[in-house]
Amino acid sequence: MDQIKIGKFISKSRKTKKITQEQLAEKLGVSKNAVSKWERGLNLPDASIMLELCNTLGISLNELFAGEHLKEQEVKNQSEKNILEILKFTNDKSKKYRILILIISVLLIISFVILGKELLVKCGYIMDSDLRYSQIYISGDGNIKGNIDVNKFGKINIDFDIGANKYGDAVFKDPVKALKRLKKDYFKGIKLIQKEFNLLPLNNFTYKDYKTYGWQVTTGTDEEKEQARFVSSFMDIYENSFNR
Repeated sequence: MDQIKIGKFISKSRKTKKITQEQLAEKLGVSKNAVSKWERGLNLPDASIMLELCNTLGISLNELFAGEHLKEQEVKNQSEKNILEILKFTNDKSKKYRILILIISVLLIISFVILGKELLVKCGYIMDSDLRYSQIYISGDGNIKGNIDVNKFGKINIDFDIGANKYGDAVFKDPVKALKRLKKDYFKGIKLIQKEFNLLPLNNFTYKDYKTYGWQVTTGTDEEKEQARFVSSFMDIYENSFNR
């Protein structure tokens, strides 16, 4: 297990979130010195706060132990690799305290792999095949739900093309591409929501907050407020790719 790599990944993820060491330490109930030691590869975070650390940084446990972001197809293989590396690491009897931490971590990883599919789907790391685009969205046809103006979204940008999933819920045909387009073209509205309601940056952990608060903005220019409202309507559809 490469603690130096893990430390650099923690540091990079923290900076991406625009969180200082002091802010991260305060949120996790540890000292700034502890965070500094993690990022320098001197120590690993305690198992009791690893999940909270991952949630705060917008990463998974597998990515934490791998020290890098993982693609969907890499998750299972990396889980097995992490377990093997942890077992090798525990062969050093002089590190009994770390052994205890890492045994707990192994159990967490195994639980995460076996039971965590739903969580991975909701967090956007993988997509449930039942929630993917699988049919044309025509309001009132078959099992189609709602009355979404798909032409309105499609005219804004082809990346916002809408279809329906197995359950008839409106979904973006390519939710990853749609979110990237939203962040690029509607960054003013996104920044307004984030600033007015003191939110973390928009990602698959925070998108529900942007869905909720986009309608409620009261500050900003007319253009920013219009973009913020579109962000909320976008998230109404985007959510269907990860939740039922």
